[in-house]
Amino acid sequence: MLKKCTLLIGVIALLMACGLDKQAKELRALENCRYEFVSADSIFLAGTDVGRLIAGGRLDVGSLPGVALGFLNRDIPLSGLLQVRVTNPTKSRAGIQQFAYKILIEDREVMDGTSDLPVIIPAGETVTVPVKLQANVYSFLSDRQTQGKLLAFLKKVQNGQSDEKIKVSLKIKPTLALGNKQLNYPGYITVDKAVDGRMLTGKQVL
Repeated sequence: MLKKCTLLIGVIALLMACGLDKQAKELRALENCRYEFVSADSIFLAGTDVGRLIAGGRLDVGSLPGVALGFLNRDIPLSGLLQVRVTNPTKSRAGIQQFAYKILIEDREVMDGTSDLPVIIPAGETVTVPVKLQANVYSFLSDRQTQGKLLAFLKKVQNGQSDEKIKVSLKIKPTLALGNKQLNYPGYITVDKAVDGRMLTGKQVL
């Protein structure tokens, strides 16, 4: 009986080690992938469609009823879908089961969250990955300096200055599964992109 138990424990440990090694290989391939922002879809700020807001020339977000109430409650919800194109140039499959992320605008953090949607990119292929956004952006919008830069950028875009761009960064921290435990990747995989305002209005695909 003791030998059987020892053998069973050894098999389980081997399977767990093999599973972790597979995840590690997929993560190493993921580190070598190329990333591009494709579009930002269905972006809603306190219940208002941001794309329509920008297209209609209304940039005073503070005048929106949902935002005004959010400033009082210190809770301004923002939701949407960020499409990221991932190209795997390696000969190995790349992938992660879960990851934490941060979104930054001009190096100022706007939101963070977790995606539990598995991402698999076969060797030599390109996949568009949806990242679901859901966060309270009160801290970001209450920073008048950062908000001022963003609004100035959007006004220039509306005036036809399509060459105006703003830096958007996506930071990804993959999670490895080891049995019932989770191991966080040490550091972030960072994607930086200079985008123009048309990405927010749905008129641009990069």
